[in-house]
Order: sequence, then structure tokens, then C-alpha cells
Amino acid sequence: MIAAWEAVAHAAGVGAGAAVLDLGCGDGAFCAFAARRGAAVHGLDAEPDAIAEALERVPGADFRLGLMEYLPWPDASFDVVTAFNALQYALDTEMALTEASRVARPDGRIAVCKWGPPAENEFFAFLLSIGAGGVREDMLPVTDPVEDVIRAARLPVVATGEVAAPIELADDEALEVSLARAGVVGAGAIGEAAPYRQADGTYRFENRQRYWILRGGSR
Repeated sequence: MIAAWEAVAHAAGVGAGAAVLDLGCGDGAFCAFAARRGAAVHGLDAEPDAIAEALERVPGADFRLGLMEYLPWPDASFDVVTAFNALQYALDTEMALTEASRVARPDGRIAVCKWGPPAENEFFAFLLSIGAGGVREDMLPVTDPVEDVIRAARLPVVATGEVAAPIELADDEALEVSLARAGVVGAGAIGEAAPYRQADGTYRFENRQRYWILRGGSR
């Protein structure tokens, strides 16, 4: 993720003095990264445990429990609003993007970053090939729902880009844990991952992340 963070931070202006809100902040890892660049960081997540971890990682930062569709901050509060692999999990993606725009300052930036389609992501292509979560390729949407919402929002696109973001797993146990998170159990899936196993016993899946930098401000 660090390569994506660096690309987005550079393109969106995450730096000294910038007020930054990270949506779906999780354990606060990006907020810690932004804080090291001199930003004043804020974060939102729907999971209490994640908020607790974020507060441990960045003591004194403004982390709040909530939903992306109902941000508990006033209009025009932030220079940059980020969402790393988060917007697609909103209950209402369009409303979440509208809220992100509302809390962004005039001429502020909204940065959306997410994994690309399975064709660009070996790990997700692998999950599809073994039927993880009962999902088949013909069940996937024809277009990217997040990209569709970004296009429909008609917010000016300041920059776009792609970043290499390989997934590297230390051994069979680490792969098993990752597969379990995707709803896959059993030793058979480990064998199916043989094409991605490196000579030293690690696993490497080539993946890419896409990002969009939008000009925000209340609409």
C-alpha cells in the first residue's frame, strides 16, 4: 500500500499543514503516514476496534466511529479526503462520495484509490478461479461501480494513475490466513496457488491499484 499512499499523497497535496480525512481508516496506518508528512489527520471507520487501534497508532488524532454516508464534520472542513479500498464498501457509494465532497474545502481534493479489476490483479483472479465466497467471474459487474459513481458525480478529475501493488505472503500459513479472510478453507486451495509460489517458499501475486484525484467542495 505504501506505493499507493505515496502516489496519492503527492497528487492530492497531503503535506505540511494539510487537514486530511481518511475514510475507512482502519487501524490508522495511512493517517500515521500522512502525519509523518506534516498533515493534521482525521479518520472515520465503522468498526470500534479499528478506531481503538488507530488511536493507539496516532495518539491525539481525531478518529471517529461512523458511516461514510453521514460524515460527522461540518462543510468545507478538509483540504484532502482520502478513501483507500473503502468507497466500494459504502452502503451507498454515491452518497458517500457526495459527503466526501461536502466536507472538502473549495478547491480541496478527494482521492479515491482501489484495486483494479481481476484482469490486473493476480490475487483476485486466483480467488475467482477457486470460487472464493461462491463468486464466479460471470457474477461480477460489467463495469466498476466506483468508477461509474465517480463519472456520474461530474467532479473535475485532477489526476488519475495506476500503481503496482503486489501482494507478498511469507509462507503457506500466511496464504492460508489470507484465504480464510476471503472465505476459503481447506488445504486444496494452497496447492492451487503453486504458480505463485517463489523459490524461497513465499507467494507473490502481481496486482495494481487505481486512483482518481477529484476536485471537491460542496455541490
